[in-house]
Amino acid sequence: MPSLAESQARFVACLQKGPALFPADLFSQNRERALLGLKAHANTISHARLVAIEQAYPKLHRHLGHDQFHALSRDYVEQDHAMACDINGIGKGFAAFLAAAACDGSAVDLARIEWAWLESYRSAEAEPLGLDEIAGIAEAELLALPIAPHPALRLITLTAPLSTELAELCQTDPHALMIVRPQAQILIHPLTAEVAAIAEKMVGSATMGNLLDHALELGEEAAAMQHVMMLIQAGAMIRDEGQRHDR
Repeated sequence: MPSLAESQARFVACLQKGPALFPADLFSQNRERALLGLKAHANTISHARLVAIEQAYPKLHRHLGHDQFHALSRDYVEQDHAMACDINGIGKGFAAFLAAAACDGSAVDLARIEWAWLESYRSAEAEPLGLDEIAGIAEAELLALPIAPHPALRLITLTAPLSTELAELCQTDPHALMIVRPQAQILIHPLTAEVAAIAEKMVGSATMGNLLDHALELGEEAAAMQHVMMLIQAGAMIRDEGQRHDR
C-alpha cells in the first residue's frame, strides 16, 4: 500500500495533469465516479488560480484587455512552477512569463510594478527614519548612523514607456519607480536615474556616511544631499537598530 505522502502526490498529479495519471487504487468508487469528482475539484482549483492572478494584476488586466489577459493567465497557471505555488504566491513569476511570451514592454513593467506593490503591502512593519530624527544630531553622529532600506521598499527600473494605467506618473518620464509604505498607505514615487542609483546603494551602505559617499560619486554635493533627503522624506530608509547593537 502506498504511503500517505505517495498517495497525496499521486492525487495532486492527477489534478494537475489529468486522467492519464488517475490513481486507480486510491478511491473506493469506480473510475468514472472518481474522475467526475476529481474533474469538479480540479476545475474549482483552476478557477481559484485564475481569480488570484486577476486580483493580483487589476491594472494589467485593463492594459491587456480581458481576452488577452485571460488567455495568458490560463497558459501561465498550467506552468509547473505556478502549479507548485499557493494562491498568495502564484503570481510571482507572471512578469517573467509575459516577457518570455514577447508581450510589450509596458505590460511586462506593469506586471513587475503590481507584484512589487503586493510585496510592499505584505512586507514587515518598520518605523521609517524621519528628518526630525537627524535634524539635531552632530555631523559625526549623522555620518555614523546605521541605516538600511525600509522592508517595504521596492525599486522597479523601467524598460519601456509607462502604461496609461499609471497615467498620473507618465508626465514625469521616470527612469525607475520606488514603492514605499512608510505608514499605512503605499506610495509610488517616480525616480531619476541618479536617485534610483542612490536608492539601490542603501542595501550595502551600512551607514549614512557611506550612502552620502555613493551619492557624491554621482553628482554635486547639493544635489547629492537633496537626493538623500528625498529618500528619507519618502520613508524609504530605517535606522538599523540591529546593526547598531552588533557593533
